[in-house]
Amino acid sequence: MVEPTQLTTVTTLIQKEIESTDAPSSGVQGAAAAPLNLIVVGETFASSRTVQRIRAFRELGHQVRVISTTLPDASYETRPDLLTRIRYRLRLPGDPAGANPALLQALEQQPADLVWFENVRMIHAATLRRIRRQTARPRLVWYGEDDMMNRRHRTRWVEGALPLFDLWVTTKSLNIRPDELPRLGVRRLLFVNNGFDPALHRPAVLTAEERERYASPITFVGTFEHPRASSLLRLAESGLKVRVWGNGWSGWVGRHPLLAIENRPAYNDEYAKIIAASAVNLCFLRKFNRDLQTCRSIEIPACGGFMIHERTDEMQALFEENREAVYFGGDDELVEHCRLWLADAPGRTAVAEAGRRRAWSAGLRHHDMLAGALDAAFREEP
Repeated sequence: MVEPTQLTTVTTLIQKEIESTDAPSSGVQGAAAAPLNLIVVGETFASSRTVQRIRAFRELGHQVRVISTTLPDASYETRPDLLTRIRYRLRLPGDPAGANPALLQALEQQPADLVWFENVRMIHAATLRRIRRQTARPRLVWYGEDDMMNRRHRTRWVEGALPLFDLWVTTKSLNIRPDELPRLGVRRLLFVNNGFDPALHRPAVLTAEERERYASPITFVGTFEHPRASSLLRLAESGLKVRVWGNGWSGWVGRHPLLAIENRPAYNDEYAKIIAASAVNLCFLRKFNRDLQTCRSIEIPACGGFMIHERTDEMQALFEENREAVYFGGDDELVEHCRLWLADAPGRTAVAEAGRRRAWSAGLRHHDMLAGALDAAFREEP
């Protein structure tokens, strides 16, 4: 059997330093040689990144059926009821959309080559065992963007199902270490970078009214976390105007006159417009998730935004420092960089353009990741 670290070394999407070359093309490349019959199990509301990858699968030429894990009116902002919160605490989430029986029924009606699971914390081991007993059973692949060593992400249902997946695809490089997911029974792992959707993450063309509505010298889009809030407050206290979009910030409204808390999230087209209207786009990593990169690490450059990002080795391998992105290691350096780059509009433009070229040339579209993951899923083990 291929060891997790061996598979990751062969198929990781982090590439060595390359030169920025031509402007990105608009064609879809890297499709599998033969179209596959796929089932995707995951969230289906408009702001979910699962929807982006469903579109990418179809653009790669695959037939895709979708099993939703969420109710029709759900979103990231849906407030859970008391029972849902209790089950979450017990790590025994319910299955409100009936994803387990719906998946089994879909496979009875028509076989599939592969089932792709995203954030399916309610999937049961019994469901996967029934699938694995099928004569022409599909490959079972998990794709996750969360740190699964955090017990709040790893439900008891998932813990029972860990050894039953044929491939576990993760954007968390720490999870592939022998003392992490392999220790919990995951058999084959593939580390991939976060990705972007070319249909959404592209330079937005703004009207004069939109530019006025979204404009800000410094912008952060993301959920509240105390370390990032402290850094943003430090910028405001240093005399720099900052605008913040995202969930969980209500307690910080009015904290400082230069810290503008919008107190609502921004997704998809509006997210791209905010990036286009901002001179500096900040990217903080979530400590709760042990992030070394996050979805915005890729989406901001893909949108043509100038990005100042927390410094990690993983990010420096993706975007060259001070040429394709700017990095900081603490609040003092963050304040210094913001002041320096706010005064250098031509420099910001050059870095933003180089970062966008890099996002394309490094194969960071969802399409590129999915093609590589499908290849790994069907690769025969020695």
